[in-house]
Amino acid sequence: MSYELERASIERYFAAQWSAQTPVIWDGQGGEPSTNSVRLTIQSGAVLQGSIGRDQNRMDHVGMVTVTIYTTGGAGSNAWRGYAETITDIFHGVTLDTAGIPITQTADAFVRFSSPQLGDRRHPYIAASFADAPFHITNVIAPFVRYSLK
Repeated sequence: MSYELERASIERYFAAQWSAQTPVIWDGQGGEPSTNSVRLTIQSGAVLQGSIGRDQNRMDHVGMVTVTIYTTGGAGSNAWRGYAETITDIFHGVTLDTAGIPITQTADAFVRFSSPQLGDRRHPYIAASFADAPFHITNVIAPFVRYSLK
C-alpha cells in the first residue's frame, strides 16, 4: 500500500469524525489558518520489518499525525483544550482499513493508532502549546503504524 493511500485513509477518517467543527487545512495543502481552525499534517517515518515469511514480509511504516489547533491569542487554555481532547479521542486506539473506516478485525488493519508496534505504546498527546500572535497554537500528536506486505 502506498503513502498516498495512507494519507487518503487518515484524512477520510478525520473528516468524518471532526464533522466540520472548524475549518481544516489538509495535509500538504496551502491555506491560511484562521481563529478556531486546524491543520492536519501526516509525517511518515521509519519502516520496520514486522514479520519474516516465505513469500511476503509485513512492513510497519511508523508515522505521526499532527493536528495544529489555532485559537485566539490571549484567550486562555479553555479556548483550545476542548478541541485537543476531541482530537486525542478521535485517534486513541483506532484501527482503520484502506477506506478510512474504523475496524475491529486486525487482519484487515491498514493504519493503527495507539499501536503495540510503537514499542512504548504511545497514544495521542499534546506536544506543544504556545502563543504566536494573533493565535494561540497547540499541536496534538497521534502516532500510528501503517502495514504493508513486501
